[in-house]
Amino acid sequence: MNMRKRLPAFESKDYRLWFAGQSVSLIGTWLQNTGQSWLVLKLTASPLKLGILTSIQFLPSLFLSLFIGPIIDRFPKRSILLFTQTMFALSAAVLAVVAFGGHAQYWQVLVIAAFTGLITAVDSPTRQAFVSEQVHDKSAVANALALNSTMFNMARVIGPGIAGVLIAIVGIPWTFALNSVSFIAVIISLLVMQAGRHPAKSEMEDYLEDVREGIQYIRRNQVITSLLVIVGVISLFLLNFNILIPSFAQLTLGLKADGYGGLMSAMGVGALAAGVLMSLGGSRLEPTPAYIYGSGFILSLAMVLVGMQHNFYVTGILLVFCGFGMAALSTMCNTALQMQSPDHMRGRVMAAYNLVFVGSTPIGALYAGKISDALGANMGFLVSGLIGLVFLATMLFLVTPRAFKGVRTFAVPHSPVRGDGQVAGDCVVEVDASTRVSSD
Repeated sequence: MNMRKRLPAFESKDYRLWFAGQSVSLIGTWLQNTGQSWLVLKLTASPLKLGILTSIQFLPSLFLSLFIGPIIDRFPKRSILLFTQTMFALSAAVLAVVAFGGHAQYWQVLVIAAFTGLITAVDSPTRQAFVSEQVHDKSAVANALALNSTMFNMARVIGPGIAGVLIAIVGIPWTFALNSVSFIAVIISLLVMQAGRHPAKSEMEDYLEDVREGIQYIRRNQVITSLLVIVGVISLFLLNFNILIPSFAQLTLGLKADGYGGLMSAMGVGALAAGVLMSLGGSRLEPTPAYIYGSGFILSLAMVLVGMQHNFYVTGILLVFCGFGMAALSTMCNTALQMQSPDHMRGRVMAAYNLVFVGSTPIGALYAGKISDALGANMGFLVSGLIGLVFLATMLFLVTPRAFKGVRTFAVPHSPVRGDGQVAGDCVVEVDASTRVSSD
């Protein structure tokens, strides 16, 4: 198979623009994530306070996600993203100014994080739903999402490594300044591209009715509901690496910034490997229950093993597996949800995805920070991994046989069934052959 067939998303000029702009911007984002976590630990020496910061940053996604869905469907996604990316650049610049002053305080970082969180609540589901508009061939959506994962995790490898060196040589503030500049790339790509200039939903009906319609659609579709439960629980208890890794690096292993950056990059290597493998699957890639559960078990088991030892190199190797499982699970669930959602409902479904994937972070961060404070960062890994193993086993044997009955692949939209056994007429998804991801 040639590269054109393996990477069908790159056939679209708009997606190539998006990929190029985001590749630069996401490296900047990971520079800031790494610098911000290290700054808070430097100021407070408390994993719990780092958890509180993360909670503050993602709290808006918990409360606002379901109400943002109709906005995404009603307005051009390109316009929304131009606004959010500009706001991210400004907030990073403000954080850089505060840090360069040499007297940064914990409360100042909290305020900036809260503002960033408000923008994230709008930006994240919009970016997720925007992907399907960037590619011309709908069978390339899965490949585009896999490439997004590759792009994100490539930045996860590069960003923390650069951040660790920057912090050691020139200081934390430069991670924030460079992040602010990096947003120029994605803003230019949005200005040039043609996709996302029109809303997905042409009729402007009652706003609250749109919210209710989205909730009812998700509730009646047992496949989408089950996928959201999996994403929500795994995100809540396992995907708290921004708390667990810096705490483990500093308090358990006694590492400095460069060692911390190395551990973050190690996890990024695994995530990047998963993204590359899924990207090269091309139009053959299909999200399946087996892939989702398999990646979840890899993530959970690797976290349990991290919690059992204190060696830097073994930790790095195990974090590669953590990154692989995390990236594969999140990409497969994201792809499955997009494939299961009709165009006019996708913004609301992805807003619900943002609610459980990002909105669970405030609670998860407090959980991870508290358990690391009370029992040690290694126990944060161990307990979280055990929770993941028990949950996935329960879902696999008790829930999946009913919820995913007859589902070989999530690439084919599922028609939800009412309690009386009849197909719910207002939720039937109409698709043409082009929306089917090729399986031959």
